[in-house]
Amino acid sequence: MTSPRVSTGELEAIIRQMPDAFTILDFVEAFQELLPDLWQQLIERYGLYGSGTRYSALTYLSNRLSSYSKLKTPGLLEPMPVGWKPEEGRYLRRTTLEERQRFGSPWIAVYHRREAGEGP
Repeated sequence: MTSPRVSTGELEAIIRQMPDAFTILDFVEAFQELLPDLWQQLIERYGLYGSGTRYSALTYLSNRLSSYSKLKTPGLLEPMPVGWKPEEGRYLRRTTLEERQRFGSPWIAVYHRREAGEGP
C-alpha cells in the first residue's frame, strides 16, 4: 500500500483559508471538507485517535504543519518553537474536554499564520 502524501501545495491551500490562529483540530475540519478523498486515505493508512494506534491521521497532519512551519524558506506559518515546556502561551494551550476526547492530549499546539508581507 502506498502511503498517502499531503503536498506542500495542499497544506498551503488550506492554511490560506484558516483564521490567524488555529489548532490541528480546526485544520482537520477544513482538510476534511476540501480534500475528503485524501482525508479518507489518511484514515485508512494511519487510523484516528482512539482506534488503537499511537500515530494517527491527526498526528501525521500535525507533524506536517509543524515541519512546514520550520522550513528554511518562510512559508505561511510562523515557526513553531522547539523544546517547549507544557505551559500556556502563544503556541500551546490546554485542550477543552471535547478536544481532548478527539485529540488525546491535555495540550494542543496553536499554529499562527504569518502576517501579510512576512512570507509568500
